[in-house]
Amino acid sequence: MSDLPPQPPADTPSPAGSSSTVSGRPTPGRHWILVAAVALAAMLVGAIAAAGSFLVLSSVRQPQDRYVVTVFLNTDVTAGQKEAVESALSARYRTEKVRLDSAEETSERYREQFEGTLDTTDGTPEEVSESFRVETTGEVFDCAVLAPVGRMAGVDLITVVQPPAGDRRYGLLMDCP
Repeated sequence: MSDLPPQPPADTPSPAGSSSTVSGRPTPGRHWILVAAVALAAMLVGAIAAAGSFLVLSSVRQPQDRYVVTVFLNTDVTAGQKEAVESALSARYRTEKVRLDSAEETSERYREQFEGTLDTTDGTPEEVSESFRVETTGEVFDCAVLAPVGRMAGVDLITVVQPPAGDRRYGLLMDCP
């Protein structure tokens, strides 16, 4: 005979309700619980990371630039032409206020906008007519929406200015046809 103690049969449970066999390996019936728990934890961590990334990225917005649209009217503009221009601007800029500036206000605003960049000593309020002004914001400015307004009777000139912002000291006069 041998000097080793007899081993219990393989179908006999180990002492103290242990879930392993004598060899120390998990029983095949309970191994799936560990795998499922690890998979569930990984999915939960992934979902939390994805939700956090979505919240952070959706709260980051593109910077909005400011634009000042000025529609200079002819000095001999009629009341009907003025109403038509105001109506066209209001239709294109529904959320912004369209403001009518007097000749004096237009002249003063012109001097303020272009001070230091253009010779603003010329031009008296008598030489400048009323103007419509709209201030709008956006990532880009679409000049094409102003083309029909520029062709209207009573309109002399349209300017689009991007006012000074950040480290830009002067406003930018945009080249809108």
